Amino acid sequence: MSRIKRLILILFVSMGLSSCVLLEQMVQMSNFANCDFKFNSVSDVQMLGIQLRQGMSRDDLNIGQALLLTKALLNKSLPVSFNVNLDVTNPNSSPASMIKMDYIVSLNDKQVINTTMNNGINVPANGTDVISIPITTDLFQLFSGESTEAVASLAFKLAGASSDPVNVGIKLKPYINIGGQQLAYPDYITLNKVLQ
Repeated sequence: MSRIKRLILILFVSMGLSSCVLLEQMVQMSNFANCDFKFNSVSDVQMLGIQLRQGMSRDDLNIGQALLLTKALLNKSLPVSFNVNLDVTNPNSSPASMIKMDYIVSLNDKQVINTTMNNGINVPANGTDVISIPITTDLFQLFSGESTEAVASLAFKLAGASSDPVNVGIKLKPYINIGGQQLAYPDYITLNKVLQ
């Protein structure tokens, strides 16, 4: 029996509850524990409020955008926002669900964000859903020891431009609700993707 199933069973027994609702919640969490998580993409990349199209490079900026980027690089502040999208596949014959999720995202082994997504997720039986994790950070604060060119290249790399590879690391910890109690998955689910 897996660790998560044992924890659910212990909680279930200790609460002395045996309703159909609790049994359904246990099944959905057990199903979620069996789901397959895969990195899908990075999308909606914005730098200094500029929407970066797929494959866009510094050469694609207009004069006003290039001046804005130059000013930001001189001030050593480069705010970016983007979404990390994950595919969640449920191989089970009944739905898999969670009520919230803790997540940690890193770029090149530097932690960008450590927070909680309070949106519930319900993956249909034998189906796939996409989880979109929103990220907002200042690349200069994150990579303070890097050159201005390296920091700027990282923003464009997130949008798919050709440059040095970027390692995107993701750790997820889902939660379910059983009998009014929030139960966390025992370990983080870890994913890594190198953007070439």
